[in-house]
Amino acid sequence: MNYRSTFWGIILVLIGGLLLMRELFDWFDFERYFLPVVLIVGGALLIFKDKIKNLS
Repeated sequence: MNYRSTFWGIILVLIGGLLLMRELFDWFDFERYFLPVVLIVGGALLIFKDKIKNLS
């Protein structure tokens, strides 16, 4: 397991989660949610990259 990818993945998920938390109770607005969702998805991909490769 690449710990550097895991570290940066967790950081991206945390940053995206923090940005998204203050907007949680408003209805969907694409511009408002785009960056946090991208950060969360990017972080999750970094974290689970090795597991995804092993499934293929």
